[in-house]
Amino acid sequence: MKLTDNQLDALAELFNIGVGKGADNLNQMLDCQIQIRVPHLEVLSLNGLKEQSQKLAPKNVSTISLQFDGSISGNTMLAFPTQSAQKLVAALTGEEPGSPELDSVTVDTLSEVGNIIVNSVMGSITNFFKQRLDYSVPNYAEDTVHNLISSHVKESNYPIIMAKAEFSIENLEIQGEIILVFSVGSLEVLIEAIENFGSSSEED
Repeated sequence: MKLTDNQLDALAELFNIGVGKGADNLNQMLDCQIQIRVPHLEVLSLNGLKEQSQKLAPKNVSTISLQFDGSISGNTMLAFPTQSAQKLVAALTGEEPGSPELDSVTVDTLSEVGNIIVNSVMGSITNFFKQRLDYSVPNYAEDTVHNLISSHVKESNYPIIMAKAEFSIENLEIQGEIILVFSVGSLEVLIEAIENFGSSSEED
């Protein structure tokens, strides 16, 4: 499914609202300055994701994912390259990179961060819909992006939204990806809602 520039801009705005709220929640919980933004967003097929991941992220990543179901359904995931994951956990916990203590808190810390950010992004989308979604328990996993997405996607033409997320924590630049996989028809429902909202705004 190919989206127009205006539709992509609208989706990016929803993502940025969500990650902004997620950053605010993390700031309050962890008492450190965290800024997150989504400068780039695109819609890919599974084949397109495979081609891109082989070029940009062929190695294992640390991910936190959860499934959602309701008026739209699918799976959303926050993925960090290993080095970014270690830098993020070290910054949030005060542990030294590469230490055994850091390894012991990595899964719990990333799971908490991922849960907050993923729920904030989905909350931004559901607030736009004014509808409620049901969520699974967050799941932590390590693998390549393509393998992890393939476990949820059975058809190569499923729409996948990949958003580049940039984290700034105490002068550390940390990269991650927010990946949203929609079931058949769900992205169309979201785009229709965006179009209807745009039309009503113009009429007002």
